[in-house]
Order: sequence, then structure tokens, then C-alpha cells
Amino acid sequence: MGAAKQRIVHANDGTAIAVREVGHDDALVKIVFSHGFCLNMNAWAPQQRHLVRDLGDDVKLVFYDHRGHGASAAANPATYTLPTLAGDLNSVVTETTSPRGRTVLVGHSMGGMTILAFAARYPQTLQRVGGVGLISTVAAGLDTCGIGRALRTPAIPLLHLAASCAPTVAGHAWRVARRSVAPLIGIPVANCPAALANQRCARMITETSIVTITALLSAFRCHDETAGLAALAALPALVACGDADHITPMCHSVRIAQALPHAEVLCVPGAGHMLELERPRLISDAIGRLVEAARGRQLAMVGS
Repeated sequence: MGAAKQRIVHANDGTAIAVREVGHDDALVKIVFSHGFCLNMNAWAPQQRHLVRDLGDDVKLVFYDHRGHGASAAANPATYTLPTLAGDLNSVVTETTSPRGRTVLVGHSMGGMTILAFAARYPQTLQRVGGVGLISTVAAGLDTCGIGRALRTPAIPLLHLAASCAPTVAGHAWRVARRSVAPLIGIPVANCPAALANQRCARMITETSIVTITALLSAFRCHDETAGLAALAALPALVACGDADHITPMCHSVRIAQALPHAEVLCVPGAGHMLELERPRLISDAIGRLVEAARGRQLAMVGS
């Protein structure tokens, strides 16, 4: 596949989005990965390793950091919304893929929510997409079950206000609080010492600005991207969730799968929210099957 290439894609408002491309531009299938809340593109490191080995030159892999995350630029907190993240994804897909061949979108948690928001708002770009992977995510009602119920509390908008007015003070409070949050998100990874897994997730969480975090938590309170499901209904899909996920419990994935008749559904026993790290081989293999399904759909369309 060759060495990874780093580049910047500019969003509609000019925000610099950091992108990593692995593979050749003329590959018939491109896979675009959209990471979760408080993480960055490195959360997909096991999938990059597996899919480079498994699929070789047949695919091009594209990873990017959401605005305010990882190596991407910060932006006005008012832009930390799912519609804006959908626009950023549209810019990445437009700049790194082409109408020739097929694009597969894979999103974890907030990344899956972003894909649904994109599907509802960018029908022309969606024509490039031949399959979607929605991992540990939710279409609507994040605050109805699991830890998401905490989004209903008045503390969320107050924390956002505090972070906007006094980011240094709020940032210090977050650095203390993350000691409790990191183990929750960073569940021990399969074939990896628990301490190292938590360290990896904690590092990504720590590097995310408190302003970004509180702005997005406020946005999640009113998240409803069910319209995106209808736009994706004809596509091959992967819907995966751990049965020990307390952040986006399995009930959310069941609702998503009910709206996607061509979906492979994976309920992973004993796994939590970080499926791509907890069960890396299982998720990589499932993405590989999704790519094959997207190829099959493309061939069927060409032959019809």
C-alpha cells in the first residue's frame, strides 16, 4: 500500500481537518473512518494494521480527526454540532475519494452519528457510498438509556458555559475528572494489558479540549439523525455493539439495524464501548466483509 500520507482538508468554514491516507488513489474501494467522541484517528490503528495486511492494494484507507480533536484545528464552539461534523465528513469524502469505484464509511460512536447526519444532508456525495459501518452508535435518544441519561442534567449546559468563559479553570477540573472517565471509555483491549489500553484511551481523552467536550455534550442532548437511516436503507451495512456497552447500549444498535435491511448485526458478548480496540480482529474482519458486500453491490449495478 505504500507509506501513509498526511494532509489537510479544509472544511466549509475553513477549519483545517487532519487526514491520513493509506493506499493508492486509484483503488476501487476507499474506506473512510470517522472516530468517536474525545478520541482521534489513532483509535483505528488496529484496523489500519489489519486491513493493510488483509486487503492490500485493493483499497485505500482514509482516517481523519474531527474538528477540535487530535491534529485537526479547533473552531468556534458554536460549530461543534452534528450537522457541522457532517459537513466536515462531506469535505473529507469529496477531497479523498472519487465517483469512480465505491466508498465505504465506518464510524464509531460520534463518528457513526456523523455518518447518519452526513447521509441526511449530502445526497449527491452519498451517491459515492456503497456501504456503511455503524459501531457502538446511536441514531437518536442518546439521553434515554445508559450513561447517556446524564445528558439530561442542567450541569451539561452550565459546564459548557464555564468552559467557554474560563477554559483554563474548567480544563484543570477536566484533567482531574478524566481519571474517572478514562477507565469507563478505555475498556481493556483484547491481547493488550489493561493498563496500556487505558493509557492509550486516556491520552486521547486528555488531549481533547474541555471546550470541545462540553460543546459536543450539549449538542448530543438534542441529537436525532434518524433521517439518515432512510437515506442508507438500500446499502450494505455493518451494525455492531458490545452487550456491556453502557454508553451507547445495544438497544440503540437494534433500532438502527431494524431500519437497515441489508445490515450484518454483531452483538459482541462481554464487550464495552470501544469495540475497535477491545475486539480489533473481529471488527476488522467485519469491515472486510462489508467491503466485499459493497463490491458485490457495485458489480450488480454495473451488470444491470
